[in-house]
Amino acid sequence: MINKQVFKGFLIGLFAPIAAFVVYIAFFTESSSPLELLKQLFHLNLLTHVISLSTLINLLIFYMKITTNRDLVARGIVMATFFYAFLVIILIVI
Repeated sequence: MINKQVFKGFLIGLFAPIAAFVVYIAFFTESSSPLELLKQLFHLNLLTHVISLSTLINLLIFYMKITTNRDLVARGIVMATFFYAFLVIILIVI
């Protein structure tokens, strides 16, 4: 059975990079929608780069959780980061 704190960290680790990507689109690109930009990035073979850079926010959140002794939440964040790493590997192979 998975611990609630680990699951909470996993959800944080999944949604934080998505939020970082949306914020980046809103402030630093001229694209009208995130889905349109995702299609463009996929066709340019840059989607894996963007996913990798978006997960850097997990590093900051992980550090904050470790320094406040929330190790189980930090474990979930690491699990989500590994999920993104496997996703990038799968996208590279395809």
